[in-house]
Amino acid sequence: MTKTDDQSDHFSGTASGANSHADALSLRIAGLFESLGRREQDVAREILRQYPVSALCTVATLAERSNVSTATVLRLVQRLGLNGYGAFQEAVKADVSELLETPLQRLSAQKRNAEQHGSLLSELLDSTARQLRQCDDPVMNADFQTAIALLANPKSHIYCAGGHRSRHVAALLTEYLGLLRPHVHFVEGPSDGWPRYLLEMNARSVLIVADIRRYQPSVQHFGKLAAERGASVIAISDAWADKKSFGAELLFRMPSSSPSPIDSHCGQLLLAEALVGGLANEIGPSLYDRLELGESLSCMPTAPTPQETDETPRGLT
Repeated sequence: MTKTDDQSDHFSGTASGANSHADALSLRIAGLFESLGRREQDVAREILRQYPVSALCTVATLAERSNVSTATVLRLVQRLGLNGYGAFQEAVKADVSELLETPLQRLSAQKRNAEQHGSLLSELLDSTARQLRQCDDPVMNADFQTAIALLANPKSHIYCAGGHRSRHVAALLTEYLGLLRPHVHFVEGPSDGWPRYLLEMNARSVLIVADIRRYQPSVQHFGKLAAERGASVIAISDAWADKKSFGAELLFRMPSSSPSPIDSHCGQLLLAEALVGGLANEIGPSLYDRLELGESLSCMPTAPTPQETDETPRGLT
């Protein structure tokens, strides 16, 4: 499970300021993105793709991953108002320390916050809204459009799989995507039976996997095998997820922290709904006929229940 503390609209240029609110650093980077130079945007994009994991490295490593010079990385750090790369690392590590809080620590924090602020519901709504606003950045929007293009390919077959704590997200996607287009499959049953789905996968397949910490190893392995078969893998996960762990072409790292002792699936569910809405818009007017047919079929009469007939069920005389 992960934990991220409340964010703040105020950003301090010191490491201690970043310590106060876990996502202030990545939020600041996302807010500055459009005003950055092209090379600085390359660095920002690399940081945001897997923050905070992607930022836990030396300045030389970050520059190499971004295909820029170390001077460009340092310019971005300066734009953030931080006094050198050391201060940048301290800010990142502060975010990491909050993400590593245990459920027991979170429960203790919940009690303290309840005493200070009163309503846990109000705190949860406020925290979730701030985290979701942070997700709105150019990198995620570009990945989202790529995902919609993959899902809209009429020749593709779509498979949805979920981990122990995210299976309901995969089931929801299967249900709604299946209303919009054919060839949508839910990967169900024990994981030792999943190879039968892999037998059908190829370059025209799209696999959507939903999973959060602690990740289900069989889901991650399934994603890697699907990618080896040529499938495009889309992962919907949390702040700690790594593309390579799922064999993913696209990774949506949605917020999962919550004031409660358990992780939130609000971000995953929102992304799932966005994918459904985006696909509907991409399909366009031709979707109406399919939905109309689906509604007419759902109105088909069902077998009457014993209460709807005059017959008395056998054995109940």
